[in-house]
Amino acid sequence: MESNFFPRWHTNRAFLPQTTHSTHSQQYWRCRTMIDQPLHKSDSHAGRWTVVAMFGFALTMIALLFLYWHFYTAPFRSLQYAIDAKYPNSAPRVVGGQHKSHKEGLPEILRLVVYIPNEDFDPESNTEKSEARALELAELAFEHQDETKYDEMEIILLEKDAAGTRKHWKTSKTIAEWKQLL
Repeated sequence: MESNFFPRWHTNRAFLPQTTHSTHSQQYWRCRTMIDQPLHKSDSHAGRWTVVAMFGFALTMIALLFLYWHFYTAPFRSLQYAIDAKYPNSAPRVVGGQHKSHKEGLPEILRLVVYIPNEDFDPESNTEKSEARALELAELAFEHQDETKYDEMEIILLEKDAAGTRKHWKTSKTIAEWKQLL
């Protein structure tokens, strides 16, 4: 039998039923009428309900993703807003927790990732300015975040140049060490 993707004039003779009592044209038209008939006649609205179910599933996934992101970033939102207010266009991202939460004994880390605009400074080559910015960010973190939940604070400064490559500078210290520096 031929597929419905082929034009009406196309037949594949290898799949036509071969009988000795009928001519080729009779076999062809018998096969054509079998192809032209739908596989099943259904008066149900299964196609409509499938589309409705697909849209319902998509909306449910969007809502779940929104809720997950809301509750994932909610504890750090005030710090992110404070960093963004002090350093506009820095796109701050703050996360906290253990690196591998299923393992015991790993430190709880508060991680601050901040972009530096190209015109400010290069975080890799200008380490003095990077350390000064890290101290300012640590001070903001102590003002807007409960640091007692964490053992360490990690600050990552990123710069994206015009070519799309990223330069980064990273420092990580315990909360006690950050408090001594401030």
